[in-house]
Amino acid sequence: MNLKKTIAFLTGIACSASMVLCGTLISGSADDSTIKIMSIGDSITDGFGTDGSYRKFLYNGLTESGYSIDMVGPQWSWGDATYTDSETGESFTYDAAHCGYSGYAIKEYSGRSGILETIKNGSYLSEYTPDIVILQIGTNDVIDNYNIDTAGERLEELAGYILENISSESALFITTIPDLDPNRSDVYSWFGNHRHSADWQTNYSDEEVEVLVQQQVDNYNAQVKALVEEKQAEGVSNIYYGNVNSAVTDVKTQLKDGVHPNDTGFKLMGEYWTGIIKAYLSGESVQPTEPSTEATDPTEASTEATDPTETPTETTESTEASTVATDPTEAPTETTESTEASTVATDPTETTEPTEENHKKGDLNGDGNITVSDAAILGKFLTKQTDSLSIETDPLYVCDMNSDEKINVFDLVILKRMLVEA
Repeated sequence: MNLKKTIAFLTGIACSASMVLCGTLISGSADDSTIKIMSIGDSITDGFGTDGSYRKFLYNGLTESGYSIDMVGPQWSWGDATYTDSETGESFTYDAAHCGYSGYAIKEYSGRSGILETIKNGSYLSEYTPDIVILQIGTNDVIDNYNIDTAGERLEELAGYILENISSESALFITTIPDLDPNRSDVYSWFGNHRHSADWQTNYSDEEVEVLVQQQVDNYNAQVKALVEEKQAEGVSNIYYGNVNSAVTDVKTQLKDGVHPNDTGFKLMGEYWTGIIKAYLSGESVQPTEPSTEATDPTEASTEATDPTETPTETTESTEASTVATDPTEAPTETTESTEASTVATDPTETTEPTEENHKKGDLNGDGNITVSDAAILGKFLTKQTDSLSIETDPLYVCDMNSDEKINVFDLVILKRMLVEA
């Protein structure tokens, strides 16, 4: 299908068109005006525990906007399904076909089947000739703690196969994965490989597992983005980055069991993809949403500091609102000389090294307390929404909560825990 032709055709459809015409357009017939979408992935694509996954909301959102959509794939390819909202009673019919397989990893390894091998062996791309592929995979690799540092290489092989087997006019969207809640009872045992060291000599607490799993999710998602950016830099024009992680923002209320979204989470995902696909089809720039963090109070004054001595590579989840003050008797284990002189609030004529008397660990905006604003500043830096930290003293001194001489996700976890426990 020529997508440019389709875009022009669909753009010409007026919202006031007759019901007969609209019924023809969204009937799912495989003509030149129909857009074929294949969702490839694991149980989140399949819809484990929640029929239709995000796909039902994507289909409904696009067809309600006047697009003719044919969801394709070997799974549930025999007919439509119906969704009824349990709260409102409203219902709609959707095309349920897809290519999602519960329990699958990027590539096959011991104990897991792989999406790459599955779509290869089934020749599904040549059979269904999708115009748009949405690929969300990697959650099971993270659950198993399976070589996450090289997951990007496995994903690159999978993406390469897809790109080689779809039309140059088709599009491949590769997305991040949502955060996980590994200590929920339904999935607690699934994260066994995170609960001990590789040599089985050390067991990790639930709190440590939560940090380790979040680190793996952030690591993987960073590799997803890097892969797409690398391919685009190489001149691959039909690959796009998706960031579903920014849509599912609360693991406690938007995940059904700690891994799989509930209908609320899937609806957010479906709405996210509806916006992304509509932008793509209308020829607009596709701009995935980055993870959001709480904005700092614009009335708070801050001075830009120099970059920290080491650039963090990890990303983290959004912060929770709360306020806490640090123990004024707590002495820092190490101070680092700042490249810009700090000014003590009680004596503006005196410059000094940062100490517990004039700046507290975690007090990034220098207001004397540790609040959500401080966590937001650090969160934005770690997610690379800003290249520098707007703080008035040495970045390493105030950000290095665990005194390991690094600024990374663990410091934000400690800071968030202080806020929650206040």
